[in-house]
Amino acid sequence: MRFLTAMLFVMLLAISTNVKAQGEGDIVLGGGLSYGEKLSELGLQFGGYYIFDEDIRFGGDFVYWLVDSPSEVSVNYFEINGNAHYLFYQEDELTFYGIGSLGIHRVSVSSDIGGASYSDTDLALGIGVGGEYSLDAVTLYAEPRLFLTGIDQFGFNIGVRFGI
Repeated sequence: MRFLTAMLFVMLLAISTNVKAQGEGDIVLGGGLSYGEKLSELGLQFGGYYIFDEDIRFGGDFVYWLVDSPSEVSVNYFEINGNAHYLFYQEDELTFYGIGSLGIHRVSVSSDIGGASYSDTDLALGIGVGGEYSLDAVTLYAEPRLFLTGIDQFGFNIGVRFGI
């Protein structure tokens, strides 16, 4: 909970400052919510990217899934993804881009009953598209993405980003 509070504080601080237009060599950070159709759960997403040139960005994200489980069972599910964005449309405040992702997805489950435990780590490959709408100090984003391996699910991310 402290981590989430700290992240919200940092995001509010960033929103209250003037942010210059994003250009080549800039770093952009952000966070938001994820939804996965296979898990049918929400996740917290944090990430960022480096603007390589006017059409290409490289970055990564971390998603911690908020999996609902019985009190005697502990479930931890997260993913770490490296992402490449190819920007194919940029006009005024609106940007659209393709996404290629390579990641590691991990789940671990343990039970207080009998001490049973299970864990699995998979290499994940994903594709998707994204859209951004730039406001004065922040950029809103939405990213539908399909993971072909790993979690093997269609997911949707929404959130805010800001340049640093």
